[in-house]
Amino acid sequence: MLKAFTQHPQAVGETYFEHLGQASSFAGSMAMGAICCFLHGLFPFAFQTSGSRRIRDLHERMVTHRTAQKAKAAAPAWVPGLVLAVGLTLAASLVAKWLNAPVAPFALVAGFLVAAPLAGRLDLAPGLKIAERPLLRAGVALLGLRIALGDIAGLGAQTLLLVLGCVALTLALGSGIGRLFGLPKGFSVLSASATAICGASAAMAVASVLPKGPEAERQTGYVVAVVATLSTLAMLAYPAVAHFAGLPPQAAAVFLGASIHDVAQVAGAGYSVSPQVGDLAVTVKLVRVSLLALVVAAVAWSFASAAREGQKGEGRGPGRALLFPGFVIAFFALAGARTAGFVPEAILPAATFASNMLIGAGVVAVGAKTSLSGLRSMGWRPLAALACQTALLCGLAFAAASFSLP
Repeated sequence: MLKAFTQHPQAVGETYFEHLGQASSFAGSMAMGAICCFLHGLFPFAFQTSGSRRIRDLHERMVTHRTAQKAKAAAPAWVPGLVLAVGLTLAASLVAKWLNAPVAPFALVAGFLVAAPLAGRLDLAPGLKIAERPLLRAGVALLGLRIALGDIAGLGAQTLLLVLGCVALTLALGSGIGRLFGLPKGFSVLSASATAICGASAAMAVASVLPKGPEAERQTGYVVAVVATLSTLAMLAYPAVAHFAGLPPQAAAVFLGASIHDVAQVAGAGYSVSPQVGDLAVTVKLVRVSLLALVVAAVAWSFASAAREGQKGEGRGPGRALLFPGFVIAFFALAGARTAGFVPEAILPAATFASNMLIGAGVVAVGAKTSLSGLRSMGWRPLAALACQTALLCGLAFAAASFSLP
């Protein structure tokens, strides 16, 4: 008895309910066709092709395609790489939470040790490409939810100007330091941005608008690895510097928030001094984070303008400049929504976790393209440049903290 209900649907490659749905859609289409034909008979000027068109469409759906052998659905090509990137990022986030550290360095190591060997055996490139581009950019956009301009304004005009001055000088002088060491413009801007703004997150965001290529990917992995190491050292050393220099709590918070690369490590350093210093240091740090979108837009404009000039010189036309990438606009929009009070406080921890996961997946993709021999081949100059840029920011932040004393 049951076979009578399933034999014919199986013959056309469908279950009973799939067959019921298809037959019902055919019935509805034929009913509409019948109505159109009837109305056409009453009013010959109307629905002149509706009936014949439905007959052709029904034949295509019912005979040509429906009775053809159905191929087994295959998983999209991007699934393996994306699943691996997300899985490794989740593992990295668990380790980072256990050690109270940022996710990015552990994601980079996971990509280097696990994803890179697997990429030589499996086709992971489509999924890793998604992790490196749209997922990364979505994670950077979510950083905007950390920005509440009201909290930042509470620091006062003097502190804000001092922190902005530290960032601007680090970007300008840090880029110059990179060029003095004979490094290319892209690496100099990338390392200065990572030092001045927010470490690995800034490095990944800026790298997403720089010209692409194997060399750029190697440089991005190098900057993420070195900045994470220097930031960890700063988290351990800078509270002692503030203590031995006799900085009062507010000045110590300005120093720590304006000098350490990553938000998590600013929090670690600040709260190791006191809860008051930790809260204020994180707020100071968010001033630097709030400038991320502007820096990314400026870098995108700078390199797009250089590309346009090169195209003009070659007679290829003006080209297109992406002044404000979509994720930069989303960053500003989310920051505005948070400032206006449209974002409930309860969702902020989930948004922070999602941002870390998305950026971490992009870092895994970068790590998968990084080799130890490639990093060694870069020599001592990039390391020296990053160390000098970090020392520059430390000196500027200490001066700003000393100047902010009452």
